[in-house]
Amino acid sequence: MSERKPSDAAGDVPLTTISKTQRSEQIRMQIEQAIRSGSFAPGARLPSERELVDTFGVSRVSAREAIKSLEAVGLINVQHGRGAFVTDRRSGLGQPMARWLQLHEGEVLELHRVRGALDELAAQSAAERHNRKGVEKIATAHEALRQAVDADVPTAELMLLDIDFHVAIAEASGNRLLYDLLYDLHTYLAESRKFVLATRNRPPQSVREHGAIVEAIAAGDPAGARAAMSRHIASISKLVGVGLREGKTPARRRAGR
Repeated sequence: MSERKPSDAAGDVPLTTISKTQRSEQIRMQIEQAIRSGSFAPGARLPSERELVDTFGVSRVSAREAIKSLEAVGLINVQHGRGAFVTDRRSGLGQPMARWLQLHEGEVLELHRVRGALDELAAQSAAERHNRKGVEKIATAHEALRQAVDADVPTAELMLLDIDFHVAIAEASGNRLLYDLLYDLHTYLAESRKFVLATRNRPPQSVREHGAIVEAIAAGDPAGARAAMSRHIASISKLVGVGLREGKTPARRRAGR
């Protein structure tokens, strides 16, 4: 795909033209990843609708739908006559959680356990709700990660796709607060996730475990979805624990242990 940049509002964010299918969804995903990575900081103005049309090579309708989708989940705030701006945090929990991590770096594993419990609830809730569009988003995110693993893409890209998968499940749960909490947790635990995915043979294992989760959610099996997520989180937590003990994860390195 050819790479183009919008005006100064987008800075160095690499937004690219997209395929004809699911255009608004692809726009949303690219902008959401840019927000998550910090390329669009809180309070930053997004490119205008016209700039998005030029950047992505899509119609105004597709650009407008993507903006509406981002606004609906609280990632941006549209101010008529001024533009769309990145919100500080959806739930207001982001900054307190960041401060907590700075003060309690040695408790990363405990935070992973909290994230795991919430991920299990999200998987169970997504299966109970069994919303068709939600299930499709989860399956699409799973397939994107599977293809990326097969293509042996860089770990940083795998990390974003892995987050997309878990966030899609949280969104499919239909629980706004659960989505908020998991979005924050997955964002702040990105570095330990990068360590895990850089571990030999881990990406294919994650794909297999994700596949079991997708199957259970698609089948409308809440207990099965929760159990599949629990097994996945257990294997991840084991690796994180090893990294903490060996001083390979960021928290241990910064703490000098």
